[in-house]
Amino acid sequence: MTPLQRFERAIDWLTPDHMKGDMNLRKRARMFLFSHTFGPFLGLPVPLAMYLIDPAPFPHVPILAASILAFWPFLALIKLFPRRYTALALLSVTNLNFAVLWGAFHYGGASSPFLMWYMLMPMLAFFYLGSSKAMRISVFAEIVVGLGTYTTAYLISGKNFPAHIPLEHMVYAGLVSALCSTTYAFFMASYYSSVVDSQSELLKEISRHEETLDELTRAKEDTDRANDALEHAKNLAEARNAELESAKASLEYNALHDALTGLPNRRYLDKILAQHANRCARTGEGVALLHIDLDRFKQINDTLGHFVGDEVLVHVAGLLRYTVRKHDFVARVGGDEFIVVCIVEADDDDGELAETADRIIERIREPVPYEGHLCRLGASVGIALETGDKVSPKSLMVNSDIALYRAKNDKRGRYEFFSEELQAEIVNSKRIADDILRGIEQKEFIAFYQPQFDARSYDIVGVEALVRWKHPIKGILAPAAFLRVAEELGAVATLDQMVLEQAVADFADWQDTGFDIPKVSVNVSARRLNHSELADRLRDLDIRPGALAFELVESIFLDETDETVAQNIRKIRELGVDIEIDDFGTGHASIVSLLNLDPVRLKIDRQFVAPISSSPEKSRVVSSIIEMGKSLGIGVVAEGVETLEQAQILADLGCDVLQGYAFAKPMSAADLQSFVKKQKWRKAVAAGHAAA
Repeated sequence: MTPLQRFERAIDWLTPDHMKGDMNLRKRARMFLFSHTFGPFLGLPVPLAMYLIDPAPFPHVPILAASILAFWPFLALIKLFPRRYTALALLSVTNLNFAVLWGAFHYGGASSPFLMWYMLMPMLAFFYLGSSKAMRISVFAEIVVGLGTYTTAYLISGKNFPAHIPLEHMVYAGLVSALCSTTYAFFMASYYSSVVDSQSELLKEISRHEETLDELTRAKEDTDRANDALEHAKNLAEARNAELESAKASLEYNALHDALTGLPNRRYLDKILAQHANRCARTGEGVALLHIDLDRFKQINDTLGHFVGDEVLVHVAGLLRYTVRKHDFVARVGGDEFIVVCIVEADDDDGELAETADRIIERIREPVPYEGHLCRLGASVGIALETGDKVSPKSLMVNSDIALYRAKNDKRGRYEFFSEELQAEIVNSKRIADDILRGIEQKEFIAFYQPQFDARSYDIVGVEALVRWKHPIKGILAPAAFLRVAEELGAVATLDQMVLEQAVADFADWQDTGFDIPKVSVNVSARRLNHSELADRLRDLDIRPGALAFELVESIFLDETDETVAQNIRKIRELGVDIEIDDFGTGHASIVSLLNLDPVRLKIDRQFVAPISSSPEKSRVVSSIIEMGKSLGIGVVAEGVETLEQAQILADLGCDVLQGYAFAKPMSAADLQSFVKKQKWRKAVAAGHAAA
């Protein structure tokens, strides 16, 4: 511990306890104790100097020294009587007043070097006791009384400047007195300044603490408000969490259910199938999928609107719920597709699944009344079954879809079980479909031509362009090998276009080389006839009027032709393309369609031509068709003529044109030119007549 720290501790120990708590009182006490500690050290050199220069120092010099030394006992008195601090401070000031005036009285009067100490008296008084109004009056009164007493005594006694002391000695004594008083004043002022500065720092610190306290108070208020806000936010969060939980449950439900029907959706179905697969792997049970597709639903949507279609879907969903068993699972997986998941015991046969499928088909087949309309639906069902550890959700979906495809393709309104044979057939169709698409890209589909002959002169009056597939491995393939798959693939219109373009190009080459073929007939599918750009594409081909004829094939309902088909037919006729009716008599066309279309020719289907020589009934039907054509001014073509006997009968009945293997098979453009040049058919006809 340093001496200064020890001194500060001593000062603190002497300070009255009741004054320590107040900053100002503590400052006054510290000034009092500091001045009384060091004051005698700086005051005693003055009486010592007077003692040395005064030949007769007694008794006034010892009395002066005693009054200066009397400052130290005040330290003990302040410790003993702390509550008497004010009285002791006033007494100390009075003692200083006496010491200064006593010295001045004996050594020079008004010119005494002691009077410079007098200026310290009010300063010390204010240091000790403060500068209140009462204290100022008290100190001023003491000064007045002291100086008055001093002046009165000085005048009465006749005192003057001490002549027994040399003047230079008095000067030295004055210098000592000035040095001591100035030093005393310097230390007192320095200490006071340090005390004040420390107090100022303390005040600043207190101010900072108060500001900090204010900030803390404000922070607490902010914290309280924040806590209130947090509490409010917590309540809101809890309410929001409750809403979110409700929303989450709603979202989870919506994510797993169809919005329209309320049935489980594909995602839910996948979860159920995965669970059943795991269960069946343990128990050996089986899972069956009944894949249901609605028949004629598109017609309801198109004719009555999607709102009615939605109502029908909701109705079907309700039917399925009440038709299947309680533990069966029903889901909607597409626009008009539903799936029923059934758990099957290991030893169950397919009979119960078939009964369930029949019930579903029968219930859906019942008419649904809606605002005066009877909505009639049908349903086709594909069934796939797997058992034990062979249950696979993916294969069940694929296999049931394959079975559904077969059920819809063969005859709607029935069910079909998946089998290995069915899968092999579908796989083969898929392979053929891929091969067809590749063949279209590689332009492997070409036109073969079957000549058409005048029934009497046997002159060639035209050719029919027929599609053939020039397969890189299997060679030339007839339509029977690929046409059904092409229809399912939707590629028939593309094949029609390819054959048409090649036929037009070949016909142009024939004309340029002088090879005389009067006309080319090309088959046109229903899809092609519905194409809005058909006429524009024909116009781009620059076809000579009368050189091309379109044979309308497939199930084209010519009695109820829509606007696109009607416009295309009108534009085709305007381009000089003739219209012919193919497969007449099989239900694809009617008398009304003949009147509406006014075709150039109609072609009798081969199923009427084949038995003509052995069946009088068929012969009469053919005769009726020929007579009807002639009455309407329409030429008649017989296709599928296999023998010369059939050709003769048809000619006798009045048929105009013959086409069939009896004369020529379909052939390439190059083979056709060779065939025509060699007139091979005439040789065959001549040989036939000779044999007859």
